[in-house]
Amino acid sequence: MTPEHRAFVALESQAYRDVLLFNCTEGAEGGKTYDYFAGLPGMMLAAAGDADGNGDVRPYDYVMKVDDDTYLRLDALVETLRRAPREDMHYGVGLPIMDRQSAPFMLGMGYVLSWDLVQWIATSDMVRIQAKGVEDVTTGNWLNKGNKAKNRVNIYPRMYNYKSAQPQDFLNDTIGVHQLKEDIRWAHTLEHFNATRFNASSRAQQPLAS
Repeated sequence: MTPEHRAFVALESQAYRDVLLFNCTEGAEGGKTYDYFAGLPGMMLAAAGDADGNGDVRPYDYVMKVDDDTYLRLDALVETLRRAPREDMHYGVGLPIMDRQSAPFMLGMGYVLSWDLVQWIATSDMVRIQAKGVEDVTTGNWLNKGNKAKNRVNIYPRMYNYKSAQPQDFLNDTIGVHQLKEDIRWAHTLEHFNATRFNASSRAQQPLAS
């Protein structure tokens, strides 16, 4: 990590305690996604008091991998997950899009695995050997070869690539908008969903006396 990134990550961790650090190389095809899924159970189980990692503690129902240029509407995401299976489940926008029931893989903009599948990834020799590759396709290949993820939840078209700032290019029931690599795209998206609405009734804090 560069010194400035190290400082920012440390501040984020101190403020919110929501950072986990993985010892892996940055890059979509170098095995980073495997390192994330495979390393997570040990970290989470240790934090939950299951130091032996025997699986008696289930810290979460789901784990999500999402691109940092994807805006998630968390309430919509959570609402769909409330109705989703909690075992053997792969959730996202599947390809081919028309295969709504058994898509071979979910697009890398953002997808969810149930906790049991994350534990399987962490212990599977097949997955470890085949860790590298185009990450969303590779994740689908692991599940297909392992005869896993019999429950596939395809949320197309509710997660999609950014098109323009025009209102008609955003869906009312959006879960996620992808390809927000420029700040102006973030601004358009956040404004459309009222995420940056200014509360005019709020008052600025009074300056402290010197």
